[in-house]
Amino acid sequence: MRRRSVLLLVSGVLAVGGIVLPSIGQRQSSGDTRILSVEVNGGKPVVLGPTDRTTFTFAVTAEDNSGIKSVDHVGIWGSNYGVLRPTATTCQVKTKKISVCTGSVTVDVNQRQIFDNMAGAWHVQATANANDGDRFESDTAGDFSIKKAAAAVISGVLPIAKPGESMQIEGQLTKPDWGARLWAYNPGQVVELRFRPADGSPWQTVASTRTDSHGSMSTEVKASTTGTYAWYYEGQFWSAPTVSQAAQVNVT
Repeated sequence: MRRRSVLLLVSGVLAVGGIVLPSIGQRQSSGDTRILSVEVNGGKPVVLGPTDRTTFTFAVTAEDNSGIKSVDHVGIWGSNYGVLRPTATTCQVKTKKISVCTGSVTVDVNQRQIFDNMAGAWHVQATANANDGDRFESDTAGDFSIKKAAAAVISGVLPIAKPGESMQIEGQLTKPDWGARLWAYNPGQVVELRFRPADGSPWQTVASTRTDSHGSMSTEVKASTTGTYAWYYEGQFWSAPTVSQAAQVNVT
């Protein structure tokens, strides 16, 4: 069992300076109140660079036959004791039964509110309160991701090449180090070299390789037709995808 689970099972609901931590195993829901959905950051991952500060929104949609009075006890938490402080929610009635309650969260790398091992899955804890006194509590009412940004560069593309000429195309992939607040090497990642002919045809993958210990990548291709090359990184559960700038080669 993870240390987080042990701590929370023992201590229940913890409030540290107004920050709500999940109360796993101690739900007190009653009646027909339900949380229908939770959307964070418009459904997109929150992506942070090495020194970023960003504010993102969340929306909790709840339902009860008597209508929704409020959504409170909102907690934003992730792995390795990641906790962020949300604002209070403001609710808007959509129908007699359904309301959407919104709030926001700010995360600041410079203030050491998030660390490298917290990248990936995060969760929203919330309690929906109905007008008739019913309520619904959930420690994981919604899920979202806070990911590291990624950056890629490309080099070695000849500006002019002959048909069939070999080109050693290189590049480098980096990621934020939230502890040092700097860009760092991103080793061991699969990257694709993509090519787009000058006639406007779609991008196509022409090679795939893996970054070395310094985040560097390299592959050899033969010039065939005029077009542009770019490195593409798909990303991971903890990292956003990225594409390098496009580099053109004229094949004559």
